[in-house]
Amino acid sequence: MPTLIVAATSPGAGKTALTAAVADHLASEERTVAVASAWATSGGTPDTDLRATLGDTAANRPLGVATDSPATVASRVKELASLASPAGQTKIVVIEGKTGDHAANLALAEETDGLVLLVAQTADDILPSANSYGSRLAGVIINSVPRYRTHDVETRIIPDLELANIRVLGWLPEDRRLLAPTLRLVAEHLSAEIILNEQEADRLIDNFLIGGLVLDWGPFYFGSQENVGVVVRGDRPDIQLAALQTDTVRAMVLTKGARPVEYVIYEATQRGVPMVLTDGSTEETTARLEGLQAKVRFDHPEKLARIRELADERLDLDALEAALSQPVTR
Repeated sequence: MPTLIVAATSPGAGKTALTAAVADHLASEERTVAVASAWATSGGTPDTDLRATLGDTAANRPLGVATDSPATVASRVKELASLASPAGQTKIVVIEGKTGDHAANLALAEETDGLVLLVAQTADDILPSANSYGSRLAGVIINSVPRYRTHDVETRIIPDLELANIRVLGWLPEDRRLLAPTLRLVAEHLSAEIILNEQEADRLIDNFLIGGLVLDWGPFYFGSQENVGVVVRGDRPDIQLAALQTDTVRAMVLTKGARPVEYVIYEATQRGVPMVLTDGSTEETTARLEGLQAKVRFDHPEKLARIRELADERLDLDALEAALSQPVTR
């Protein structure tokens, strides 16, 4: 029974996203993949993000909650692997390991006779972390690489790791979709009220634009980015209507506690654009949005679709499958 532990060198490296992406990739008609988390204390519910992203029974991948003990996790792995599946299917268990705790992840890999996939965001801690796993390391993925660092990753970091006999399965660029909050999270963060089209509040907002003194033609300005949330005073129907003329505006945050006029409400309703109302000024609201990123999680099906797209384009997942198909110990 192949087992893969997805570990990370630091918080925020993208461990949950890669766990979901790899599990989703490995699942097929011939293969049942179970997913578990190994980083909670006993009785915790650490798989919230995975459960929200994959669903309870998506593609026959039942989720499991594990405890800190490697032996307990191993027992849960066996339980997951024994779940009923069509005859002849291969069973794989993908476990989200503990961030930075390489000793615990290695113990879990040895307990389950599994392999470790290491996710890193910075280069400095890759080599010592990778060396912690020895022959149980399936490979390394460098995640969320900013545009200005791609040359360094390709010409220096990856060649240096390969010279050290560490397999690099590829790297993924920083991506706004994976960092995007939902409008519901925006409203909670601002202590604001969703006043229109609340059924659309779970849509992702990739970019925010301020509806202030816009020197360009309004629809051109608001159409300059994808999946836009517009922050605009509630008493500026001219700017609001200009924003509603584009197909890229996904939501509006209305400031100063001013409710929109009926014509704006009609247009927003027709286009399915949700609106949030906050008492703060546009400047105050924009400043508060700067602290939102720390609350954003990997918990949305559209994020899974995006990480799968990036992984399929840029990662050598065939090499990972090949490693899982071979016994680790002989």
